[in-house]
Amino acid sequence: MESSHTIEVTNLDTEHRRVLEDVIGTQLKRNQRLLISVTDIDAASTPAASGRSAQSLSDWTGLYNGLTDEQIEAIDRDMKTRSDLSRHLP
Repeated sequence: MESSHTIEVTNLDTEHRRVLEDVIGTQLKRNQRLLISVTDIDAASTPAASGRSAQSLSDWTGLYNGLTDEQIEAIDRDMKTRSDLSRHLP
């Protein structure tokens, strides 16, 4: 079953707008429109069907491909900052 829906942000009540913002991970603006599509998953292309987990080591080996040294350093700096916020070290 495949279907798609268009939702005007201005037509959303506060509760539904917040739920959709949580789903997409960003704040919606009044001049925006959501296009939501539902598609069937091809069983042959799923990680379970291919015998690999969704996050295997090979999925991560090229994580920094195409990034400059400065971009990698910025990512590393952000990661270290976040880890400091979640640890309670003496």
